Amino acid sequence: MAQGLGLETSGHTLTITIDSGEGNLFSAAMMDALVDGIQEAGRGWEVRFVRLRARGDAFCMGRAKGGASPDELRSTARRIVTVNETIRTTPLTVISEVNGGAAGFGVGMIGASDIAVAAETATFAFPEIKAGFAPAVVLSWARFQMPVRLLYDMVSTGEAIDAACALGAGLLTEVVAPDALADRVDERIERLAAVDAFALREMKHFLVSTRAMDPGTAALASVDTLVFSGLRVIGKF
Repeated sequence: MAQGLGLETSGHTLTITIDSGEGNLFSAAMMDALVDGIQEAGRGWEVRFVRLRARGDAFCMGRAKGGASPDELRSTARRIVTVNETIRTTPLTVISEVNGGAAGFGVGMIGASDIAVAAETATFAFPEIKAGFAPAVVLSWARFQMPVRLLYDMVSTGEAIDAACALGAGLLTEVVAPDALADRVDERIERLAAVDAFALREMKHFLVSTRAMDPGTAALASVDTLVFSGLRVIGKF
């Protein structure tokens, strides 16, 4: 546990609630707690979903500032990357419930999630360049997920885009009215809970394990996964 971050498991869902005051900025301790919580939940089969949500007007406007030495800056960057990779590679399905503004690190968590449902009033920005930072961590993942011209414009100006634009860019799964957000995420989790748990994990594992492969190599890798799943379904494994 860390101040500003709540973790609660109920049934098959680990709910992580960001509640750190204005902007819902992430501290280093919050990053570590999020990583530990997701990793622990992913070791068993009881928990299947992570619901990442926030209290207040913002989802997460970035990280708390700090660090001036090379070692401190390197440690911060590694923490950010670890959070993103933990969300992206956990066997659990991660759903971001985006209630308001997201920037920098906050958008990174959304981009790493499997499903992202946002209120139509939410905004998304990469403002690092306004503080003189090259947004290298952002570019490391967003260049594979978003249209390059939109991404370049966002990182070079630091200006925000709205939820409709983020949806069109592939950053979001769905946009809904603010008062329908929580119910819509409930519906998505309920629908996914009806899907075979092993098959859902295998699907995510395949997406993660083949993300650096070219289409032909990924197609060949799919054969073993299909055979393994088929044998399990017919009771021979």
